[in-house]
Amino acid sequence: MNFLFPFSGIVGQENAKKALLCSLVHEDIRSVLIIGDPGSAKSTLVRSVGTIEDKPIQTIPQAVTFDRLMGMIDLEKAVTSGSIQVTPGLLEEGDGQILYADNVNLMEEGIVNNILNTSDTGHFILEREGLSHHVTTRFTFFATMDPAEGELSPGQMDRFDLCVRLDRIDETELRAEIVRNQLKFETKTKSFLLEQQHETDSLKEKVTAAQDRLPYVSIPEALQDLVSSLCLELAVEGQRGDLAATRAACALAALDKRDEVNFQDIKEAALLALEHRRREKPGCPPPEPPEENKEKEDNAQENRQDPDTRQPPEERDEPHPEEEEQKEQDRGIPPPPPVSERVFDIGATFEVIRYLDEQSWQATRKQKSGRRTRVQSTDTSGHYHAFRLPVKNQNDIAIDATLRAAAPYQRHRKRNGLAISVTKGDIREKVREKKVAHTILFLVDASGSMGVQKRMIAVKGAILSLLHDAYLKRDRVGLMIFRGKDAHLLLPPTKSPDHAAKMLKTIPTGGMTPLGKGLIESCNLLTRGRFASTDENRSIVILTDGRGNVPINGKSPSEELKEITEKIAFTGIRYVVVDTEAGFPRLGRAQVLAGNLNALYFRLEELGTQGLAGSVQNTIYSPR
Repeated sequence: MNFLFPFSGIVGQENAKKALLCSLVHEDIRSVLIIGDPGSAKSTLVRSVGTIEDKPIQTIPQAVTFDRLMGMIDLEKAVTSGSIQVTPGLLEEGDGQILYADNVNLMEEGIVNNILNTSDTGHFILEREGLSHHVTTRFTFFATMDPAEGELSPGQMDRFDLCVRLDRIDETELRAEIVRNQLKFETKTKSFLLEQQHETDSLKEKVTAAQDRLPYVSIPEALQDLVSSLCLELAVEGQRGDLAATRAACALAALDKRDEVNFQDIKEAALLALEHRRREKPGCPPPEPPEENKEKEDNAQENRQDPDTRQPPEERDEPHPEEEEQKEQDRGIPPPPPVSERVFDIGATFEVIRYLDEQSWQATRKQKSGRRTRVQSTDTSGHYHAFRLPVKNQNDIAIDATLRAAAPYQRHRKRNGLAISVTKGDIREKVREKKVAHTILFLVDASGSMGVQKRMIAVKGAILSLLHDAYLKRDRVGLMIFRGKDAHLLLPPTKSPDHAAKMLKTIPTGGMTPLGKGLIESCNLLTRGRFASTDENRSIVILTDGRGNVPINGKSPSEELKEITEKIAFTGIRYVVVDTEAGFPRLGRAQVLAGNLNALYFRLEELGTQGLAGSVQNTIYSPR
């Protein structure tokens, strides 16, 4: 017999407990999300509700299909009797129960939306071939997630009435008590349950009494106004937050054996119902940049174009390197003075802009298990997630969908001894999808010119932000630098960007700029050996001012660089060029490099702005 860990035996996590108790007391609090790190007892806490509540707890599998969730045509009855009846899905079976989804952020977005919509409205309509079936179901939905594995969309978060992040247990005594309770439960289960029985019974009685008291609980008008003021202050969209906070406050008052909501109830309810709904208020000024970056920001403002008028590299009037070199000599501008080798700190980070196209950005949000892109498979590999009428002569037949399509017509068909008669019009084929891995290599100019105006500080901050973004999406990230006369791979592509972040701190700056060598070595890395898989998206993010001055074969640097870019531009790798050039005059070498590589181009100071997002969306993942 499987025993549930008692609710009263959970140490700490008072806010999470209150959220769950509120949902048991108030039937209109229909969904609760628990967020916590791995091993923080999220699932144990949710399942322990079964020890103080008589409602069964039914688990929704992470890979649940739409048919299993919403219901499907009863194939057996359709074949034997010709009648169309529906086999109930998990949502209908869960009427009057508690439904639980672990790792809800890893589930298909459509599945999560259907669960939340049904939880909110209490009904749904199932439409199938020749069938429209209305289902009424009332259930409470509990869900858990680890935010490091991906996030839910703001719209989905808003559909959860209450949301709590589990507290980190930092006190030695509490951590020791958690271990003692778990060991007792594992080795002396019945004895531990008996120890907790009195408190468990008390909690049951408390919940029952609160349910009976709830209809008589009132909230003063002034406190109701306070809830609305809080929602406005936190920029909460819509009225779901107001309703959830009010209901939670009433439930808390009932649990405390009171008939009127007080200020403390509002305070606690706001933590449960509003924290996950808060938004940045429009018009808030951005934080002041550090003093050391202020001059750079001012220069950036002077040079920044209107994002709506920005053109892709190939449409701009691009200076030719040879012409620029000649102009430099004519103006008598000396080359940058040699800079001694230095190691700069990491600059301020920022929220990374969307440097993918819109379709891929949506795919990133949809697939929560990490890899950036989910694509429809063109062969028989991948996960079967839907069906369709055959596009061509396919062998990948969806047997279940085909039989369901044929089932209603069996009474009127000649079977000729067959168990079921299938015609060509019944055939359905599988639609499969698979996740495509993404390898991102950061190619960083660590030459002496990067030490001028301490540009390497900002570059490191930019890379750290991009690394964080890559980590959230489980991309494979590598780091290569070029300086002196060679390129150095500091970190082969890995799914542990923490190592890359550590490498950033020790990148030295100084020497000449072997840009051509860096381009060749980075391209070779992603086109040969184990990183050359054609099933993966491969991108190189180049951070440089484009002033290469170390040729490989004795040619002029600009001529050689042009030849190299012509060779590597069409190798299946997507390029992003981040121009680190600062000050005046601007030579525009990085812009020319971006044009030759057919790459996305933007300046370092623009990395953190949102204005560039619109012009950046059609790059890395857009079809070539």
